[in-house]
Amino acid sequence: MAIPTDGPHLVDVISNILLFFGISGIIVPLLQRTKISSVFAYLICGIIIGPYGLAVLADAYPWVSHITIRETGTVQILGELGIVALMFKIGLEFSFKQLTDLRRYILGLGSLQILVCALVIFFIASLFDNSIKASILIGASFALSSTAIVMKMLEEKKLINRPVGIVAFSILLMQDLAVIPILVLASSFIGGEDTGVLSSLAHSLFFGVITVLAIYFLGRKALKPLFKSISFSTSPEWLAAFVVFIVMALSTITYKAGLSLALGAFMAGMLIAETEFKHEVDIVINPLKGILLGIFFLSVGMVIDLSNIIYFPVLVTLSVIGIYLLKAAIIFCLCRAFRVPGREAAETSIYLAEPGEFALMILGLAVSASFMPTQDVQFFLLVTVVAMMLSPLLFRLAPVAGRYAHRYFEAKEDDATLSPTNDEAVVLIAGFGRTGQLLGQILEEQRIQYIAFDNDGKRVASLKKQGFRIIYGDARKKELWQRLMSQKIAVVVIAIDDHQAARHIMRKLKSEFPLLPVIVRSKSADDTAVLYTEGAKHVVAETLESGLRLTELLMIEMGTSAEEASTIVRKLRKE
Repeated sequence: MAIPTDGPHLVDVISNILLFFGISGIIVPLLQRTKISSVFAYLICGIIIGPYGLAVLADAYPWVSHITIRETGTVQILGELGIVALMFKIGLEFSFKQLTDLRRYILGLGSLQILVCALVIFFIASLFDNSIKASILIGASFALSSTAIVMKMLEEKKLINRPVGIVAFSILLMQDLAVIPILVLASSFIGGEDTGVLSSLAHSLFFGVITVLAIYFLGRKALKPLFKSISFSTSPEWLAAFVVFIVMALSTITYKAGLSLALGAFMAGMLIAETEFKHEVDIVINPLKGILLGIFFLSVGMVIDLSNIIYFPVLVTLSVIGIYLLKAAIIFCLCRAFRVPGREAAETSIYLAEPGEFALMILGLAVSASFMPTQDVQFFLLVTVVAMMLSPLLFRLAPVAGRYAHRYFEAKEDDATLSPTNDEAVVLIAGFGRTGQLLGQILEEQRIQYIAFDNDGKRVASLKKQGFRIIYGDARKKELWQRLMSQKIAVVVIAIDDHQAARHIMRKLKSEFPLLPVIVRSKSADDTAVLYTEGAKHVVAETLESGLRLTELLMIEMGTSAEEASTIVRKLRKE
């Protein structure tokens, strides 16, 4: 039986699909070989193939229509799915425990960043004869940053789980939550409803909180048993289909509740991260995420009409530079107020200085409102997309700004033992017994900076004579950690023999420095789960590791190849 199709429409769809995969599989990889980031590559390609690029020649040269896209609606829908996939992937990297630890940055730093940036930009916009309502929308729009661009760049640089990535993510998550009241406010402006705005905000926030809590509690109760019940399936494609179903279901629920699609996807990621299928799901979703997110950046590039810059080049340039400098300065000062180290504060301020995709959505609503002229809206949209397009280039300044901030704000320690000879990251080792000394020897050989401390005075004196970088100190004292935190700390290793004290130390560390990655020894496999719950990034169980090594040697003696035995042990360790 033949399926009736609309021939020309089907050809257009196939041409667009070929174009998407041609750009993702050929053009972008070639551009990346010239040290151009994938984000910038997609934006450039979007400009070229979009309605304001080569598509303007389609009437004169019909063949051009096969390599361009005039109707961007489908592209924008697929691009939104790209943001959903990205937020789901980020959710897999976090847990609800970590999110609780970051509440100070999410609710405190994130909220202040939005309010201060919005108020300052509102004041500046009102000076240029914009109405009060228009100034409010402009301030709210430009206070937000691009979640898609920032998280993609951090992922490419492998910074998501580093302190700068976690601080940036915390602010971005609060920005995603802030979209709800901003959209309610914009809708009330457009509808002319000056009264009832507060009640609308309260109503939306109430149902938003109820929705998030319902997903959290029901998801934790139902998802893990559901995974286990389906795990007996013999079909390999079940996992991909089930994950997509869960992500889209939760995204739809949050969207219907007035929240963003991305928030539902993020919660789905965190729920699945607490199951044993986390790594397999990550493998399944990663290629799909990359393609969909690339389409999102294409869609952003397609709305850029560079010809408009000709009419007011100076004003557009000054506006883009001004928004970068203004937001960067505010975010840096707020980060420092929240005791974020100078390096991370400077880098975070650079990463979050650009306006984002939510500004396009919020300003788009203003087109249908009489309080903001269409020409003004088009100007602010142009400033937004140009700033987003230039963001990947601006991000290259982040490490430079971080180095200067580190030199200026991080005071040198009086004790030379605490001051590394260069600007490298430092490893802290708490406890310098046999395990700690082994780590110190390896770090010395690899020329990696470290500082060890122990509360055994004789041991410290003896090892210091041997050349180890060790100081005397009690790891249970919070003041010692606060002093050591003036360094750029890469990771902390708790290698003391007292396992109860180790748990106590780690709890204090995570409450005082929630961004700090911690590796800790455990006495048994039972303690391992507890330490992970307390916030450890890696836990090494002493009895488990010795048992795995014995298992590996036994298999080799019984005829199993060394490579196969090693693979089996790695799988057991991962499980």
